[in-house]
Amino acid sequence: MMKKLALMQLIVCCLSLAAFGQDDKLSALAVVDRLFEGMKAKNSEQIMSVFATDAQLVAINKRCDGKGPSTTRIFTGDAFAKMTAGAKGGDFIEKMHSPTVWSSGDLAIVTGRYTFHVGDKFSHCGTNTFNLVRTDSGWKIANGASTLECECGRDLKAVDVPVVAADPRDVATLDGIIKAFYETITGPKGAPRQWGRDRTLYIPDIHFVSMGEKDGKIRASIADHQRYVDATNEGFVKDGFTEHEINRVVRRYGNVAQVFSTYEFSNDAGTDKGRGINSIELFWDGTRWWIAYAGWDEERAGNPIPKEFLPKGGHK
Repeated sequence: MMKKLALMQLIVCCLSLAAFGQDDKLSALAVVDRLFEGMKAKNSEQIMSVFATDAQLVAINKRCDGKGPSTTRIFTGDAFAKMTAGAKGGDFIEKMHSPTVWSSGDLAIVTGRYTFHVGDKFSHCGTNTFNLVRTDSGWKIANGASTLECECGRDLKAVDVPVVAADPRDVATLDGIIKAFYETITGPKGAPRQWGRDRTLYIPDIHFVSMGEKDGKIRASIADHQRYVDATNEGFVKDGFTEHEINRVVRRYGNVAQVFSTYEFSNDAGTDKGRGINSIELFWDGTRWWIAYAGWDEERAGNPIPKEFLPKGGHK
């Protein structure tokens, strides 16, 4: 009984994190964006406006040679604003490519990888974590911590994933969310993909599992949303990519659903095409559907799609 109770408490916690309001999410993120705008303008008043009273920031400098511990510097919000406003040289340009936002009551957390440029010159990368509190005048940054790192190749190649509100048409029904699941990645050569819209379909810590086979051995590739975007965006845009559903098998109980969605895919030239099955786990939170997991395997020699997952007659 105690194990069941603990599990239910964990589930409720996780659902509340996944389902907190889009308005709160966008408002909290907007505060961090105003901080970055103030830093670029070197405007001390704008920078100070995003901080709560007695706010602190921690900078964790990782040694580029990898030897020895990191060094730590601590700033008050006021000191950070004055230091930034008085800095010489080019604009300070900081960007978080795919921030994640959580909330619990009057606490919000904005975290993610970032890159930092001074004018046109790249400086460093790292991870930001900002803790925000809700006040009478809106969200304010109570404290934050940032790593300053030198190994930044992956971060410099990261694709920007804008944070946008979910479209109710995408998440109100199973049909809507499966339709959006395919539409966001589909498009002709040269067309940007709808990664911001795509991100709204999933819980914050979504992971994708792509199954494959090489040299007779089964392999699983696991990626979070940003890594999936970074790995696929260039090819999708360069060669065009279309994926569409040809059959669906749904099993639902209460507020959880398992969808086996059979698909066909092709690039614009038709040189890369095939079929497979997406296995999609979803839940309904009382307001909208969320995708909690997505995995897929492609049809190949020795791995045909079973008849029960194909349209009647085997073709659409």
